[in-house]
Amino acid sequence: MCPKRRTVTGGLEVGHAIMTAMKALTLTDEEKLRLDGLSKSTDELLKHRARLILAYAEGKATMQAAQEAGISRGRARYWKRQFFARGMGIFQEDVPGGEAEQPGEEEIPESGEEQAGASEDYAQESRILENAPMPYPLRRSKIGITPEDSMAEAAKKVWSYHFAEMLSHEAGTMQGEDIEELHDMRVATRRMRTAFDIFTPAFAPKIVKRHLQGLRRIGRVLGRVRDLDVLLEKAVGYQQKLEAEARPGMQPLLDDWSGTIERKRVKMIKHLQSDAYQNFKQNFNQFLQTSDQVEGQSTVEDGALSRVRDIVPVLVYSRYAAVRTYEAIVPAASVTQLHALRIEFKKFRYTLEYFREILGEGAHQAIGELKNLQDHLGELHDADVACQLVMDFMKEWDENQLHKPISERMNPEPIATYLAYLHAERFQLTSTFPGLWKKFNRTEFRQSIAQAVSTL
Repeated sequence: MCPKRRTVTGGLEVGHAIMTAMKALTLTDEEKLRLDGLSKSTDELLKHRARLILAYAEGKATMQAAQEAGISRGRARYWKRQFFARGMGIFQEDVPGGEAEQPGEEEIPESGEEQAGASEDYAQESRILENAPMPYPLRRSKIGITPEDSMAEAAKKVWSYHFAEMLSHEAGTMQGEDIEELHDMRVATRRMRTAFDIFTPAFAPKIVKRHLQGLRRIGRVLGRVRDLDVLLEKAVGYQQKLEAEARPGMQPLLDDWSGTIERKRVKMIKHLQSDAYQNFKQNFNQFLQTSDQVEGQSTVEDGALSRVRDIVPVLVYSRYAAVRTYEAIVPAASVTQLHALRIEFKKFRYTLEYFREILGEGAHQAIGELKNLQDHLGELHDADVACQLVMDFMKEWDENQLHKPISERMNPEPIATYLAYLHAERFQLTSTFPGLWKKFNRTEFRQSIAQAVSTL
């Protein structure tokens, strides 16, 4: 049995203390002894939690406690609240689905051939660089593209702008206190990756391939944390709307997802601290700030320079055409097809954003409409993914419940009700999309696109 006694600064009752984020706690000798053992565990998650609770018990502030435990401040506060609510129960090693990765995820190689190959590529390139490492670009308010730029020059301006954005959110992403830092860093990597689709022909293929591979690795590790962070945030919001007595029924699911996020954060931080990532940043920065391998790749066969003003109209209408190809299937589209359409909307929107500074006012209107469509389909995708994750959780949870005494088994109704809520949300978002498509597919939108490129 875990002792129920908890001391909270100010003498607050436990229920009130959970709501107001207690500042101190005390442990029994038995708890201290067990936590000391867990702090040396080979299980990384249990070790982090044990060190965190011991640090709090010593009266340390959240920032210091989180640093000693090796987790973010946001996670530190979460597990502090959970400890006040559940005591030593947060150290159970048989939490349903605790160590399982989500279905279909591709593991980031920690020391495989891909990682080693990338490190060697970047290390070799670093060794032959004659100049000292260049300072990283600073954030700026505009990309700075002009109609007379070559496509290679425009590419480096786009990548440099979003590279600076990515770097500006790196520290906040690793700290983990504000989840929007991770979101913004991931968005910057996505914009850079999408830009490769447009600008790759302006460069030697081997050069851009290495940088694209680095960005893809970053995008994967960031995405695995961010995607589940969003789902957890929505699930917590749903829980808070329930009657007080119904809220505990959602906790097993929230704890499972939170534990998964912790594990993925550990891998994310490990990657952001790795030599491969540091080498990627240095070499990509070197590539962006030098002019070699540009001019020769920026011309057409007769030697004429490929200028932005000549190429952008084709790019814009190509992206528009890629979206319009879905028109015939929208009335009966599957969720998978709508997700693919969302990706095309995103590419279309990003293309307009890259060149917004030189396009007409119609581009601003089109970007706003595309964002609304992308957000709608993004909510649909989130609901669909959440449905699958909840079903997977319930299947594994049910199996684990069978191994417990009947008196200790929990009623799955609250989580099943949440699953029904997600199904209803998915249905509502699917059924309302054809109306949004009809609005997008109107003459006025086509005219805004025409006006946007007419200024070039």
